[in-house]
Amino acid sequence: MLKGKFAFVTRDDELSLEIKNDLYKFLINNGLVEDVDSPNYVFVIGGDGTVLSAFRKYLDILSDVNFLSIHTGHLGFYTDYQAKDYENLFEDMIVKNPKLESYPLVVVEAYCQNGNLLSKNYALNEITLNNALGSTYIAEIFVDDEHFENFRGDGICISTPTGSTAYNKSLGGAVINPNLDVFQVTEIAALNNLVYRTLGNSIVLSKDEVLTIKPKNQNHNHRLSIDQSYYSFDSLSKVIVTLSKTKKVTFIRYNEVSFWKRVKRSFIGE
Repeated sequence: MLKGKFAFVTRDDELSLEIKNDLYKFLINNGLVEDVDSPNYVFVIGGDGTVLSAFRKYLDILSDVNFLSIHTGHLGFYTDYQAKDYENLFEDMIVKNPKLESYPLVVVEAYCQNGNLLSKNYALNEITLNNALGSTYIAEIFVDDEHFENFRGDGICISTPTGSTAYNKSLGGAVINPNLDVFQVTEIAALNNLVYRTLGNSIVLSKDEVLTIKPKNQNHNHRLSIDQSYYSFDSLSKVIVTLSKTKKVTFIRYNEVSFWKRVKRSFIGE
């Protein structure tokens, strides 16, 4: 049985709140203590969007927190337990030893024209860069400070391995096992001509490689999307993306469900 402090991040609907109340009583009766500010365990009840909100809420103490998710909608990719069988968690917590799975994050830094850092943030799923007004986005792409391609299109998506099954997948990017410390760059509707030529495929970068995006029009309506959050910049000289070397997100697993089984059940079916 887990020992320590816990907190909840819960979607505000009747079923999610009912499950939270049952789980709260179980945890208290088994000696755990609620601590919203510095928990050891965060129980997420809702959808994958609720998981992203929980990750964001505890970003500053991420190395000290383990997450466990119960999905109250359709089956979520981060989830072992569905609403219909959530009570199985109670027995599993008593009789089973949990397995911890840690997933890599990407870190993004946005800089203005004078070289000052505008923003630094982390993503569990993906980062996208495009024009806030919906017009064509034009940028130079560098890998480890070496020019790779000139991009023109709707935007660029950079995803983590777990995020490879989200927006990246709908763009035709590869699905990547989260045991790999890599991140992926995928074009969003690239326009290729004699001036702007791109590879036309997503590329996978290693944990030691650095992606730099330099917009051609720096005084523009730049929109940087980080998971569920959106940031707009009138002036942006470059965006640097790497795989984080200091932060990972850790989930508690009681069921031996492989990554590829999660992929199969989410997109193909049993």
